[in-house]
Amino acid sequence: MISGGRYLPAASFFDYNTDCGKKGRKPPFFGMAGRMMAKQHRNSVTKNTERHDGPSGLTQKTGKVLILSAPIGSGHRMASQALAEALAEDPRLCVEQGDVFRFFPQWTGRLALGVYGWVLRHCPSLYAASYRWGNGGGSLWVRNALNALLCRLGKAYLDREAPDIVVSTHATPTGIVSRYKRLWYPELRLAVVVTDFTVHQWLVCPGVDTYYVAAPELAERVRELAARNGLASPRVLVTGIPLRKAFARPYSEAERTVLRHHYGWQDGDFVCLAAGGGDGLLPMEELCAVLNRPGLESLRIVAVTGRNGRLRRRLDGLARTAYGGRLTVLGFRDDMADLFTACDAVVSKAGGVSAAETLACGAPLLIYRPLPGQEGRNAAFLTSRCGARTAADTEALADLLRSDIAKGAAQRAGERAALRRRCGHGDAASLVARDVIYM
Repeated sequence: MISGGRYLPAASFFDYNTDCGKKGRKPPFFGMAGRMMAKQHRNSVTKNTERHDGPSGLTQKTGKVLILSAPIGSGHRMASQALAEALAEDPRLCVEQGDVFRFFPQWTGRLALGVYGWVLRHCPSLYAASYRWGNGGGSLWVRNALNALLCRLGKAYLDREAPDIVVSTHATPTGIVSRYKRLWYPELRLAVVVTDFTVHQWLVCPGVDTYYVAAPELAERVRELAARNGLASPRVLVTGIPLRKAFARPYSEAERTVLRHHYGWQDGDFVCLAAGGGDGLLPMEELCAVLNRPGLESLRIVAVTGRNGRLRRRLDGLARTAYGGRLTVLGFRDDMADLFTACDAVVSKAGGVSAAETLACGAPLLIYRPLPGQEGRNAAFLTSRCGARTAADTEALADLLRSDIAKGAAQRAGERAALRRRCGHGDAASLVARDVIYM
C-alpha cells in the first residue's frame, strides 16, 4: 500500500484498514451501516481539501484509490504497480493495490492459475476457442453469473477498504466492482485500464466512468462493444498502457552506448534481448538455436528468465556447453528499461505491457510464436501499427535478425528514435493518474 508517497504493507483480507496505514482496528459496523460511516468519514475529510488546478477547472479531493487486478499474466500486475507509483506522487492520496483472487480460498486461485497455465502451454487451441466464445454475445450470461458470485465474496473486502475510486486492470475486478457499484455504492468512481492492444468484451461493463486505452482504434472498439450490449457510450481516453517510471526517461545515443559498455557488450555485437520466459510460455531454449545459424556470427542473446529458476539453470547449462559467451542468462531484474534501451532487438511474446515497454524504449520487437486469442490480436495490431514482426520458427527468426544486422548503426539509431516517437508512451501512467484524481 502507498500513503503520501510511502509504501506500506497491504491490509490482509481480514484486517480492517480505515486510514490507509492504521491497521488492526475492527470496523464498528459491517454492511450498509459500515458503508454509511465510511462515507461520512470521507466527506468530513475531503470537505475542506479541494484543489482547483485540474484539467478544465475540475476539482481534486483527497481520498483513497484502490487498484484491483488479477494474477493472470504479469502484465496486469505491472500496470497496477506503475499506476500506484504515479499516484503515490500526490501526498493527498492513499493508494492501495488489491488482488481479486483474495476474494476466495487460496487453493481455488492456485488451481485456476495452474489450469490456465497448462492450457496455454499444452492446448493453446482450447484457449483460443474460449477467447473467441468470450468475445461473442452469448457469453455475457456467464460473465454476469461469475460477477454476481465474486461480488458476494468480495463485498466485505470492498466495504472494509471503502475506496473513493477503484482502478481496474483486468476484466474480473471490472465486473465485480461494476456490480458492487450498482447494488451498494453508486457514488463510487470506477476506472478501467486496458492493458492490451485489443479489447475483450468482458471488460465493457455498466457503471465504468472512464476507460484508458492504448490507441484510438481501441477507443472505438470500447464504444462499439458498449453499444452492442445496450450500454451508454462511455468516456474513453487514449493514454497508452501505464508503465513504470523508468520507461518514461528518454536516452540519448551517447547514454545508450554507456549502458552497453556497462553490460559488457562490444560495439560490434548485435544484442537480442529474449524477455518473457519467466512464465514458461516463451521457448527460450528453442529460440537460442538461432546462434548456430549462418550469417549471425555477431549475434549475442541475453535471456531474462525472471523468477523461473529452473529455466535459468537449463540456459546456464547451454551457455557453458553450447554457446559460450554468446548467451548471457539473467534472472529477475529491476533494470529492464536499461536493458530494453541498450539492446538492438527484443524477442518476446505479444503481451500488452511487455510490448509497450519495448516500444517506449524504441527497441525493435520480434514476436515469437504468438499464442492464439489475445496475443494473436496484440500481434496483429503491433505488426500493422508499430513495426513489430512475427516469427513462427527459428528459421524465420534468423531471417529477421539477419535483416536487422545488415543495417548500419546510424540507420538502426534513426529507426529507434522514430519508433519511440511514434509508438512509445512512457508517460502513460502519469497521464492516467492525473485524470483519475479528477474523474
